[in-house]
Amino acid sequence: MKYIIFLLISIVCLSASCNKEHLPEYYFQCKVDGKLYVPDNCANCERMIILGDTVLLLNANRGHEVLGFGVFDKPVTKGTCPLNHERTKHSGDFDNTIGNPSDIFRTDSLRTGKLTISILDKTNKTIAGTFYFEAYNAVQNKTIKITDGKFRLKYTTN
Repeated sequence: MKYIIFLLISIVCLSASCNKEHLPEYYFQCKVDGKLYVPDNCANCERMIILGDTVLLLNANRGHEVLGFGVFDKPVTKGTCPLNHERTKHSGDFDNTIGNPSDIFRTDSLRTGKLTISILDKTNKTIAGTFYFEAYNAVQNKTIKITDGKFRLKYTTN
């Protein structure tokens, strides 16, 4: 009987651990219109920069696609910030083809999102959080959805 109970507990524990998502120590990922977006594995494919205490920039590259967001004029702290401007203040964007302006999707006053910073460790220069946003391309008259965004990255200050 002991063996059966041990076997059942082992099966439950193993199946519970299979459902957990295993991410590396540093990561960036999201979904672009429902499809997983993970940057390439290169030195500059995931970059987070904090300038002073009021500028936060992120860009993530996958081939010729670049996803990014920026927060200007607001102290970089833990908490939630809207992504609701085009190019200024608090914005998100997705560039489908580097160098082709007609393939850039941007947040605006109608297509918005949120960035939530859950960890900001200034001693170890680590930042983590979640994000989502909608972005619009006026040339294509098309909106895309960036969802399920999450990151834990080292950041630079220059």
